[in-house]
Amino acid sequence: MRIAVIGAGNVGRAVGERWLAKGHQVVYGVRDPGKSGDRQRFRTVGSAAAESEVVLLSVMFHAVEAALKDCGDLHGKTLIDPTNPLAPDEGGLKLSLGFTTSSAEFIAERTDAKVVKSLNQVGAAVLGNAEAYATRPLQFVAGDDVQAKATVRGLVEQLGFEVLDAGPLRAARLLEPFAMVWIDQSMRHGMDPTRAWAFVNSRRTAG
Repeated sequence: MRIAVIGAGNVGRAVGERWLAKGHQVVYGVRDPGKSGDRQRFRTVGSAAAESEVVLLSVMFHAVEAALKDCGDLHGKTLIDPTNPLAPDEGGLKLSLGFTTSSAEFIAERTDAKVVKSLNQVGAAVLGNAEAYATRPLQFVAGDDVQAKATVRGLVEQLGFEVLDAGPLRAARLLEPFAMVWIDQSMRHGMDPTRAWAFVNSRRTAG
């Protein structure tokens, strides 16, 4: 599958490199690809998005609108939204949206892509190493397009996660606060950032 990772920060690199290892064609869309020294893997945002089937919008929430503009026409493509709408708070961060909307819905209003919320619920240290856990870490997906959600579910499972369907895209209003619990534990309470959520049975099962 042809995947464009928009942004080359910790999350984008962690996920992109794992998908590359799984045999997908992964390119990074960045503002200045010349700085990378790798013209094959790093493209302009518009070029990377144009050649892709799936776009991972791996930028900070405040940069979403500019990144979407740089992407150009995304009609018919699947867009994975791992963003969380964050604002500074005493000793950490807080959500800047909630209750009546979400970053996923904000993005969906500004693109013709089929938006699916996922990969926002833990940090890069988990996202890039999910296969190493004794129990598969948990990741939810939410979206309105059935086929796009199935595509994203498969990609997230390839990273090593157990994936649960959270419902329509508006369920991002639940998943972003869920992510905030992980962020808050990591920033304010000293939680090891390699810790992850898991969905476990109440007792051991055979097999």
